[in-house]
Amino acid sequence: MTTPLPTSIRRLVGAVMLLAGHSLIANAAGLKVMSEEDLSKEVGRDGLSFATSLKIDIGSYVFTPYDAAALRHENITVRGTFLSEFDVFQRGTGGADIGSWSIPESSNASPMQIEYDLVVSADGRSLGTAVTYKDFVPKGSKFEFSTGPSGGVDLGWATKLSIGQLLLSPNGRTSTDGQMEISGIKVEGSETPGSPWVIANLKTQSGKFRLPVGSDGESRLNLGVDWPVGADAATGRLSIDKVAFSNGTNLGSSSIGSMQIQYMNIKFR
Repeated sequence: MTTPLPTSIRRLVGAVMLLAGHSLIANAAGLKVMSEEDLSKEVGRDGLSFATSLKIDIGSYVFTPYDAAALRHENITVRGTFLSEFDVFQRGTGGADIGSWSIPESSNASPMQIEYDLVVSADGRSLGTAVTYKDFVPKGSKFEFSTGPSGGVDLGWATKLSIGQLLLSPNGRTSTDGQMEISGIKVEGSETPGSPWVIANLKTQSGKFRLPVGSDGESRLNLGVDWPVGADAATGRLSIDKVAFSNGTNLGSSSIGSMQIQYMNIKFR
């Protein structure tokens, strides 16, 4: 028996597809309203493609895992052109539906420029720095999600990205005093040149997003990657062209030829 995505997500996807259909082929024949049952049987379609020129300004985003600590992202700006594809299909016969969001390798989108102020607070103390990503390109990456067999959400994540320059500026974006520069960052799979690194795979090693309820009746965020089943964990590669500091120290290049995640379990108290 097929386990569908939540009704709210299906209705959102259905509404977007209906609007796209009206705008592109408003006079075409054969359009019809589909029931939830009929919609759950539809697989293997072309999905949706989005091309967006981003100009985003966000005042702040705060994550508070517990009362005494907080992770703040402030004065967030994002610029660039972003192309992505979204699709919904089944995880095998009788399996739960899978939502897939990907960034095509052949995308002609312009690199993204991202800036924000990062502040970490815990036990009455704070530490902060300005963070700048120059020429951030995530082409070839993919993110998948599906209903977990025992509740929660299962995740798939394959990443291939390059960052022209990452700047950590503890005295603000306009100051180079104490600045750390990491240039020429590349992350990809190590098994096939140019392929993405599959960190989590819905078939053999799924990621997980859970909100289990503890003995005190409170929910706790649980993130992780399961042990691989039936196959080895995929390996990835990291390379960095230069690590330098504003005082003139240059650590040169660095690389990790092969790395993998066998298991990961993060619990927030």
